[in-house]
Amino acid sequence: MSLDTDSNPADVSIRVLLRDPSYLAFWFVGGFTGVIRWFQLLALGVYTFETTNSPLLVSVVPLLWMLPLALCGPVIGAVADRLNRKLMLAASILAITVVSIGMATLAWAGELAFIHVAIASFLSGIFWATDMPVRRRLLGDLSGGALSAAMSLDAATSNATRMLGPLLGGVILQYVGVFGVFLFSAVVYSICLVLVILARVPERELPGGSFTFISDLRAGVRYVMGDANLRRILLITIAFNVWGFPFTSMIPVLGRDHLGLDPFMVGVLSSLEGLGAFVGALLVATVARPANYFQVYQWGTTIYISMIFYLSILSYVAGGPHHSFFIVSICLTVTGVAGACFSAMQSTLTYLGASPEYRSRVLGVLTLCIGSGPIGFFNVGWMADLWGAPTALFIMALEGLFALFLLWLFARDDSPA
Repeated sequence: MSLDTDSNPADVSIRVLLRDPSYLAFWFVGGFTGVIRWFQLLALGVYTFETTNSPLLVSVVPLLWMLPLALCGPVIGAVADRLNRKLMLAASILAITVVSIGMATLAWAGELAFIHVAIASFLSGIFWATDMPVRRRLLGDLSGGALSAAMSLDAATSNATRMLGPLLGGVILQYVGVFGVFLFSAVVYSICLVLVILARVPERELPGGSFTFISDLRAGVRYVMGDANLRRILLITIAFNVWGFPFTSMIPVLGRDHLGLDPFMVGVLSSLEGLGAFVGALLVATVARPANYFQVYQWGTTIYISMIFYLSILSYVAGGPHHSFFIVSICLTVTGVAGACFSAMQSTLTYLGASPEYRSRVLGVLTLCIGSGPIGFFNVGWMADLWGAPTALFIMALEGLFALFLLWLFARDDSPA
């Protein structure tokens, strides 16, 4: 059962959303798969650094997770406008469950190598690419008049997984090993598959006519390019994913190499960014209003990259391991709050900015923009290999702030989204 689409948005609350079993099913799937995403990114990053001692290879793990967003995002968006989205989501979860079982088997046999981690990361990225145009599109369709609340609640949950996932990753990697990482992943994905199968979604009329993939794909891109507000939103998304989010790949390097932390404490450090993001998303869900959605989005991105710049300075001047850990923890928490402003408004602004018949395709283009992240991961990993993680973060943050300044300079006459 979905919410009545004629409901007054002012009268529809998060409490009503949480009474909708269909929304709950896809919301839980997002939460569970989000835990696994950050759980694996942290655990595989630490595992890669311990086995290769290469910051560049550490950055390759999230790079491979994000590469399919660019390669497959628009493709999935175009297909999702034509096919049954629930069936697409179930098929993708089944496939990633099989991948996790295979990786657990390799780890149990002692045959696991970095090449296997790289392949699993890429396949996991393909699954991640379905989230925006498929699962979040389903959430938006089920939200009725509570779109902002629905997206903010999902963003808050996603950010909470960035807190819980690294904690679990650090604990399981330290006490069970990489076998436990993939076994746990397979179990959680299996639960998600059951939730999707049991969920019920409203029947929808599929578009008539033959499916011309290239035409549909081009139509989505043309739609975005023809809308100044959508262009501005997506350019900020690119800036965030090239010069902002990739800093997370350096957290295991900073924790292990600069602070001397064990895997569990590296997980604690990484989870603090997720804690800040969770708190920030709840604040956004409570106080954000349509009139200031774009300002929340824009300033959240700017503060996020500014905090990376500050973190790079701290990496040079903070004295002593305990002092460093305390100050870096505060910095990561504030960074998470700013990131929540970006992530909550990204989906909301894009969804609201597109007409219903184009939403999956536009969300596919958004996924493509998120997929620009591999450029940033390679950039920061390469610089960290040459000059160390602090210098890499310093240069990356300066690049990002300059890019945001250029966006403001050339788009300041545009009306906010």
